[in-house]
Amino acid sequence: MTKSSSRTTRNSLALDPRLARNYGEKNSDEVRFTYRDWADTYDSELLDEFGYQAPNAAVETLQKHLPSLDSVILDMGCGTGLVGELLHSLGYRHLDGLDLSPEMLEKAKARGVYRTLGEADLTETLEIEQIYDAVICVGVFSHQRSQAFDLVKLFAGLKPNGVLVATVNGKGWRDIGWETLLEQSERKHGFQIEEISDIPYLTRQDIPGKLLIIRPKLSKSR
Repeated sequence: MTKSSSRTTRNSLALDPRLARNYGEKNSDEVRFTYRDWADTYDSELLDEFGYQAPNAAVETLQKHLPSLDSVILDMGCGTGLVGELLHSLGYRHLDGLDLSPEMLEKAKARGVYRTLGEADLTETLEIEQIYDAVICVGVFSHQRSQAFDLVKLFAGLKPNGVLVATVNGKGWRDIGWETLLEQSERKHGFQIEEISDIPYLTRQDIPGKLLIIRPKLSKSR
């Protein structure tokens, strides 16, 4: 496992309350209600006001691991479709998206870049067909301790030798000790962390991020 040497720095700016409402332990209904009310202004606030760079960093990394444009990709927590639009602009056409929020999925559908879209809750068992060369998960992992353990559910949809590319909010990484939780999850579930690196995340809020490259270890039966 390769880890970056630089450490996440503390914010020098006051945290915007629109972001603060998402930081903390929340159940699925609370998260769903938040994004129901945020869907209409999500893109403009995240991109223009907060300097949201995580989708670009994640897509750039995924492209390096999946040079074939025939790759089949699942965008987990696709939101309004920011990641899907970036992948589509690079020539990827086999894109599916899942998200917790129906309102966010409607925004994603309007982009016209996904083959299929559906609702999914990462805190529950996911019924995902094993057809994906990669799962990309951007903007989902933050301040909930269970997320470091729930991410293993995404492996159900990966082909053998598939890859998970995911981001973690840098404030959440620091605040709840994500690195320790991830190491505990790795030991429990037996996946392989290939890399943890620093990325720009919410640049106008002075919040960096982490990018994870993870692969499920192949079972003997495969």
